[in-house]
Parts: sequence; C-alpha cells; structure tokens
Amino acid sequence: MSHQILVATMLWAVALWRAPSLRHSRKQRAISLAFLSLAAAMTLEVPAVSARFDSVTGIASTAYLLKHMLGLISAAAVLEFVIAVVRPQGFLQRSRHGLEAACLLLMPAAFALAPDDARVPDAIVFAHDTSRWALLHVGVFTLYIGCAMTMTAVLFLHAARHARDRWIRAGHSLLSLGGAIGVLYALQRLVHLAHIATGDATAADVHRADAVSTTLKVAAIAAITAGSCLSPLSVAATALRQRRALPRLDPLWRTLTDAVPSVVLPINPGQARTRLLLHRRLVEISDATLTLREYVPADLQHRALDMARSAGYPPRARSAVAEAAWLKTAVLIASSSAPYKGEHPRSGSDGLSPAAELRWTCQVSAAFDRCPSVAAFARAEAAHLQDQTRKQPA
Repeated sequence: MSHQILVATMLWAVALWRAPSLRHSRKQRAISLAFLSLAAAMTLEVPAVSARFDSVTGIASTAYLLKHMLGLISAAAVLEFVIAVVRPQGFLQRSRHGLEAACLLLMPAAFALAPDDARVPDAIVFAHDTSRWALLHVGVFTLYIGCAMTMTAVLFLHAARHARDRWIRAGHSLLSLGGAIGVLYALQRLVHLAHIATGDATAADVHRADAVSTTLKVAAIAAITAGSCLSPLSVAATALRQRRALPRLDPLWRTLTDAVPSVVLPINPGQARTRLLLHRRLVEISDATLTLREYVPADLQHRALDMARSAGYPPRARSAVAEAAWLKTAVLIASSSAPYKGEHPRSGSDGLSPAAELRWTCQVSAAFDRCPSVAAFARAEAAHLQDQTRKQPA
C-alpha cells in the first residue's frame, strides 16, 4: 500500500470523525473543513484516482490542479482555526480572504495557460521545455502554504506558551511543530521549482526533491492531525475520569448525606449528565463536611493524623486518611450529640482546584469506605466523645 493511500485513509478517518462539528462553532467548522479538503487532496495524489479523474474530465492534469486548490483551501482553513483559537477577535480578515481568493483565481488561470504536456512541473525535465505558467501555478500554491504555515507556527507557539492545561499546551505545541514543518516543506519546494526554472534539474534531482518534500509533507500533516485531535481527546479523557469518579465518591456521599440529608439538592440532573452530577456530589459532600465538622473538636484531626502516621500510611495519603477518620467519627456522634463549642477541623479540600478537589475527595472516600484503621479510630473516638458529653454537667 502506497503512502498516499495510508495518509488519505488516516485523513478521511479524522475528517469523518470531525464532520458533525461542521454545524458547531467557527473554529470547529474551520478544522473540519481543513481535514475534509486535505483528505480529498491526498486522495487525488493516489495515481489511480488522479488518472481516473483526468479521464473523466478529458483535460490533462486536472487532478493535479484540484489537488493544489484543495490543499490551499485546507491551509486557509487551518489558519482560520488558528485565528479562531488564538485571536477570536479576528486577524487581517479582509487581507487574508482577499489573498486566498486571488490565489484560487490565479492558479487555474496559470494552469490553463500552461501547455497540456507541461502542466506537472516535475515532468518537464524529462521531455519538455520549462513552462513558466506551470511553475507559476505551483509557485502560487507553495507561497501561500509557506505564508499560512508561518502564521500557524508563530500563533500556536505563542498560544502553547500561555496555555495552562497540559493537553491543550501539548496540542498547540504539535500544531506549531506542524506549521514549522510546513514552512520547511514550502521552502524546499520553492528551491526545487527555482532549480527546475533554471533548466539544470535532472531526473535524479527531481526524485530526491520529491522524496524530501513527501517526507516533510507527511510529517507536517501528522503533527497537525495529532495536535488538533488532542483537545477533543482530552475532553473524552476528562469525561471518562468523571464517570469513573462517580462510583468512587458514592460510599462517602451516601454516608454523609444520610447523616445530613438537608444538604441534598432538590433537583436531580440525571445519570446521563455526568459532569453536572459529579459537581453536585462534590458540593453536597463539601456542605455535609462543613456541617459535620461542627460536632468534633480540632484536636481530633491531629489525633487522626497521628493514627495515619502510626498505621504506616505514606505521607501523601495521611491527610486524606485523617479526614476520613474524623468525618466517620462525626457521622457516628452527630445524631446523638450537640455541636461542639470551640475550634473545629479544617477540610483538606479548601482552596484546591476542581481537579485536585476531585482527586482528594476520591482518596477520602476510599479511606472512609475501606480502611479498617479508620473505622477502628472512629468507633473509639466516638465512644470517647460521647462519654465526655455524658460526664459534662447539665
């Protein structure tokens, strides 16, 4: 199987995957159009497809022209995607669209003026004199690719430096790398076209130049494809993590909300809305924690930390184990005790980012549900606190 078929197949798979997003936002339409046009362009590079296309049109090398026009549309769409992501307010809108329109008009005009037997510049060196019109047709395409990829590389490099999310930063970096490789591809093709124009190029020169340009082109396409896919993949990965987190939170959530049913929100978002349901679980756990902490003294948290240390838990897990221990203690005494007057424990989730809070709460839930030392500590401390309460004078 030729590299053209492999690349075209990969691009069609990505293009069809992204096709539903054509009806969404501006940036989604742009990247979907980019892959659709690039997949069609690479399909026209398959010799059997291009030969069939030319036989249907009856005009030599029309597949060659259409491939470049689709490639230009793809590069313009990638640039539109870059600007929608990095400069949503717009960037040289009229100038860019005017340049794109001029290129799309100039390319077929130069193609029509080129001799029928000289429309593919790399074939000129074998039997024909160099056609300046044929070189102009390809030169316009290559210059536009170079300009578009330069802007893509620069803008996405800037965006990668300022991205906070590691998935987005990695995606922008790959897109910037793809743009940089695209610039190298355009420069290499321009040097090759200039070599042809001098009349000194040989068949061996053409073969070497084609091998280099093919390598650069495939590398640029691969980097841009991978970079553009990281963001939706990160969304899918986040959704998967959220679905997996729900059952992990369930033991803690059920016990705390049974102890403090007033914190349960009245509206149920439904199981299908994972992100909203997870957010609700975290809010209800946090509210129940704030209520239950009123029933235990602050020094209980210190004793719970000592228990976690003596039980052999690693330092990074001790705070979560301690929180599970004092929470379980509070659950045991809340129904039969009055709120404690004095200082109370502080929740370890205070001040954490949403992602860190989710990880922390899952750790607390696991310790709350499965750690025998937590259960033993809670029973002993609950009995001690209740005994102290009974001894207090009325």
